[in-house]
Amino acid sequence: MLTYVPSVFSRLTLIASACLLGACQSPAPLDPVIGDTGQPLSATAQATDVRYYELDLDIDPEHQSIRGSGTSVFELVADSASVELKLDSRFHIDRIEVDGKVASYQRDAGVLTMALPALYKTGQQVRVQVYYQGKPHIALKAPWSGGFVWANTPTGEPWIATAVQGEGCDLFWPCKDHFADKADSMRIKLRVPKGLSAATNGVLQHQRSLADGRTEFDWLLSVPASDYNIALNIGPYVLERFSFNGINGSNIPVEFWALPQNKEAARKLWLDDLQQQIHWYEKTLGPYPWGSEKIGFVETPHLGMEHQTINAYGKGYGLDPNGYDWLAQHELAHEWFGNLLTHKTLNHAWLHEGFGLYMQPAYALDKLGEAAYRYQMYKAYLGLKNCDPVVRSGIVTSEQAFNSDIYGKGGWVLHTLRALIGDKLFWQATRELLYGTADTAKLVYPIAPSYKTTEDFIAIVNRLTGKDYQWMFDVYLYQAELPELVQQQQEGKIRLHWQVPGNLPFPMPVPAQVNGQMQWLDFSQGDVWLPADNQLLLDPQMLILRQLPLIGRCEKSGENKPGNNS
Repeated sequence: MLTYVPSVFSRLTLIASACLLGACQSPAPLDPVIGDTGQPLSATAQATDVRYYELDLDIDPEHQSIRGSGTSVFELVADSASVELKLDSRFHIDRIEVDGKVASYQRDAGVLTMALPALYKTGQQVRVQVYYQGKPHIALKAPWSGGFVWANTPTGEPWIATAVQGEGCDLFWPCKDHFADKADSMRIKLRVPKGLSAATNGVLQHQRSLADGRTEFDWLLSVPASDYNIALNIGPYVLERFSFNGINGSNIPVEFWALPQNKEAARKLWLDDLQQQIHWYEKTLGPYPWGSEKIGFVETPHLGMEHQTINAYGKGYGLDPNGYDWLAQHELAHEWFGNLLTHKTLNHAWLHEGFGLYMQPAYALDKLGEAAYRYQMYKAYLGLKNCDPVVRSGIVTSEQAFNSDIYGKGGWVLHTLRALIGDKLFWQATRELLYGTADTAKLVYPIAPSYKTTEDFIAIVNRLTGKDYQWMFDVYLYQAELPELVQQQQEGKIRLHWQVPGNLPFPMPVPAQVNGQMQWLDFSQGDVWLPADNQLLLDPQMLILRQLPLIGRCEKSGENKPGNNS
């Protein structure tokens, strides 16, 4: 998700505003239950495992409304006499059927509770079909404040998209609304006005013209995906097709759904940039996770979002001074960090976004060299706030989870870890986090996604290195303030010691240039003392995350002085 906004991000923020595209309205506020995805599941919801979703919708751009049905197939993991779904209360429900028969239900704002015809036992399946219609919530500023985007192309045709990572699927279809319960598969049928195309997740099964002039698009997603990743993209698209030869020998279909006037730009972006990016990801991490489906991009009226197999792209096709498209690179990162690996709870959202941010300087290092890498890391450092822990305890809302430090500080934790344990072990740990194995090149499809926590990553790092790095993660991730390396003249010597919030253990070694020679200073036994006449330059390459005068300390007002660059 695009929440972290260094300077190059902020220059593009206005592109994402639906108001600038003629779709600005003042929608009614969202029910808090609906407006915050991934919250703890009720006992009723915990009794079910989603096996299959089906979404069947008519899209009406003229009235900015949708109508149709959403089907859920649950398997009971505990005996239950009811099942639960969520759906924004602004929709009118025509009826709900359970196993083909009209069922009674209760509606508490956005929560739907359906009575089952009997007590269903563990292992039984139940099919729930919700028929509904209405005007979905309009995104105030997609993708950061999500919902539907009803816009028009520069030539006047309807141009529609959804982006709901923070709010969840229940903004426009009935679902469980929790990333920790992915359906095994999903079918998406969309009917749109003549001349428009509907691009979404998975593989297109058929496209057919209807008697009333509309066109139906029938898509099937045959791999698990978080329900917030399901996205509708509708416009007068042209489809550019390519293929990609994957590292494991697979030939993967590639689709780029672009506006007609940008057909050649989309083609050029793939040929000149995107395929090289994916080659790098595969070489560094392992096979593109969804090779049995597609590598997909779709041009959108908002900036972008990592929708599984159909990444939203609205940046305008221009390469950056880095020589590649940062937006595409960031969203592609999420096919691995977010879609293949999914945080078990919102507390661990940095596993998506810290890795997602770090993949850009890591790519720049291999593509352009050290200067490009360090430039990007330096920019990220200047944006650090250090007001809240990266990994919070307790129940976390989406707004709390996606604070800027899960991007920049998360990326810097990885930067420092890589310096400590070396490239080989760092990337080995990263591959194990993603795939469950470091030997990834020949993995075959389908590749199973997994749910992970920060503790899972720490355990992998400790096992591979044979050392306990818990102290590092405790200081960097589980509390807000940064440690500071204090240098003092004392007793005729230079005293170096770590000043750590909460006085936590922090035996962080530090690279230093001492009398012109590089060495690592060892703090495992406490403070380091050096002769006072030594010429000392601490951490000249900025490998270690620490408090420097470049950035201020957090103030409770939310200001970070002097380095507030967001």
